Amino acid sequence: MNGNKRGFLIASWVVATTWSSVGLAEGFFSDLWEKTTIDTALRADFSARTTDLGNRYNQYNLPFQDVEVARQAYTPPALTGGLINWTTLPLVGFSDTVKRSDFVGKEKQEINYSNIRFTAGVNTKFTDYFQFIGQFRAIYGPDIYGGFDAKDVSDIQGGISSGEYYRGADTGSVDYFGAKDRNGKDLNPFEFSGKDYEVDFPTFIVDYKKSNYDIRFGNQQIAWGQAIFLQTFDVPTGLDFRRHLILDRAIEEFSDKRVPKLALRGTVQLTDTLLFDSFVSKFQPSVLPNPNTTYNVIPVSFYKPLDNYYENGYDKKLDYGFRLKDDYGQFGWSAFAVRRYNPLGVFRWARSGINKGLIGALGTIVETAYALKVPNCGAAYTPTLCRNYSNVAEALADSPLSVGPGGVYSGNEWFATAGSVRLDGQAALNTAIEEFPALQDIYASTTSTVEESINELNTFFMGAGGSLRGTVEREYKRENVFGIGGSYVTDSEIGALNEIILNLEVQYTPERYYTGTDLGASFDKSDEYIATLVAEKWTRWSPRFPAAYIVFEFQHRSDSDLVGLSLKGYSGNDGDSDPEIPDGISSANYLVFAGFQPSSNRKFVFEWAFLYDVKGGLLAQPAVQWNLGQGMIAEFFYNYTNGHLYGNPTDNVVRAIDADDEVSVRLTYQF
Repeated sequence: MNGNKRGFLIASWVVATTWSSVGLAEGFFSDLWEKTTIDTALRADFSARTTDLGNRYNQYNLPFQDVEVARQAYTPPALTGGLINWTTLPLVGFSDTVKRSDFVGKEKQEINYSNIRFTAGVNTKFTDYFQFIGQFRAIYGPDIYGGFDAKDVSDIQGGISSGEYYRGADTGSVDYFGAKDRNGKDLNPFEFSGKDYEVDFPTFIVDYKKSNYDIRFGNQQIAWGQAIFLQTFDVPTGLDFRRHLILDRAIEEFSDKRVPKLALRGTVQLTDTLLFDSFVSKFQPSVLPNPNTTYNVIPVSFYKPLDNYYENGYDKKLDYGFRLKDDYGQFGWSAFAVRRYNPLGVFRWARSGINKGLIGALGTIVETAYALKVPNCGAAYTPTLCRNYSNVAEALADSPLSVGPGGVYSGNEWFATAGSVRLDGQAALNTAIEEFPALQDIYASTTSTVEESINELNTFFMGAGGSLRGTVEREYKRENVFGIGGSYVTDSEIGALNEIILNLEVQYTPERYYTGTDLGASFDKSDEYIATLVAEKWTRWSPRFPAAYIVFEFQHRSDSDLVGLSLKGYSGNDGDSDPEIPDGISSANYLVFAGFQPSSNRKFVFEWAFLYDVKGGLLAQPAVQWNLGQGMIAEFFYNYTNGHLYGNPTDNVVRAIDADDEVSVRLTYQF
């Protein structure tokens, strides 16, 4: 959808609602107004940090931020035709110590989250069977966080350059809401977003409902799941993690996270108990937080991944599928089949497109040696004597690495950063060199040990005059997802065991693609299954209180974690620890305990939600909702995150959000 069409969509919405609200419509439109309901709400959210920890993926808190690391440059094996390795000949006079904070200072962030949102829902019944359903959402988040600004390091290593591609989220102040592809185009055509605002239409559909048929067409969210924190059947849409990651009220499930997309959805009640639900939709990817935002999950020593959504035509791809659901008294069953593009995507090394040469004494030596090589040797090419580019800057532009501040400064930091995002530091280095001959052209070569890798990395970081930044890109892979489930409602004379709703859901995906631990173009691939058991119950402890809702959940995942990353990258480095190569874990297992209890007068609702990774991670969220009356609701909740209860912290998924202990307040006024 182009800008003119989106503008017309918004103008139509504003004119229609304004015209009706001021009473100017007559005849046909006044009749429609009588059949129209409008619900509006104003909401303010605020979260404050309760610890001194900061996001380990952002500039002020990256691994080795305040640790001094010794670096020694070595003679590249390529200079001798491979007669030596990266431990043989240290370059005399080229050693130093480096500390990230000498280049990028440390700053404490007090506020995690703050924004104001306005929502408006409209429902217009044209006939008894035909209606329009719409929801408008506008969010404004003032920049009061004191985040990193790339302009502050513009005088170091030539600053953080943009190169050939759109890198607005990396090269200026923090962009909290923008979601764009590699050329600066909005990922979602029904959304307007910028650094501090987001405007979209989560729902904009026409609905035809008659007898046993319900058909909906338009921009919509498709929810097939009910579980808190966990997804098994909930596969039609991706998730939007920009606003508050997974740290909003857990009881809301993913209602504010599912990415809306243009879809045709039809449900048919085939019998009194059997439901058929199907959809065909335009593919829309999940949306990840931007660099240096509070809940960012990708190290900013890499540029924000270049998104190939439009570049490779994924915006023209379709997802489709169906599910069946039936009940037989106490028993029930369900099944689904979906053919989709995985909305998380997969990541690999990418060409940087940044033409910037090396800096400093060592950089000058490398540039000079490179210039002395014979250009365009053709079939006689050897990296020792020949070159394929005019200069080192041109070669680096054709590689995943580029010169710039705020990147990786040492080999130790490289391994720690890789381990934090479930990558193999040595394999990732070797893959970049193997898949991008431009790096071989400037004397890079694969390594066989961690020590060699660190020496090679330190040599190139020193040649860059400080640090190198990485570039990756996001692709999307087609997959077939199948699911089957069963339910049973218990019947017991023992009150605590009576009317427990048990649900078992199993998802199976053959040949699912994952980001390779080496960031390679071939990716990882395996058959994955996910099994989730849910037990939920409404129980009344006392006649004085309304019924409480309690739910227990268990999920077992064979090949990926809760986020969707391959388990092969687990058990690597943890923060500033010694370099390690991850050896993976065999499976991931999660437990959830959640529920809520209203007070006797329903003025208060007390909530709780716990997510426990059996490898040693915990997210705990106690909450209370206070109904103030007159359309006012206040909510208070606390997020406690601990990814190092026991064992290796890189073995559990909570480690990624370990720094996000926070107290949150939400105020909502419904007009």
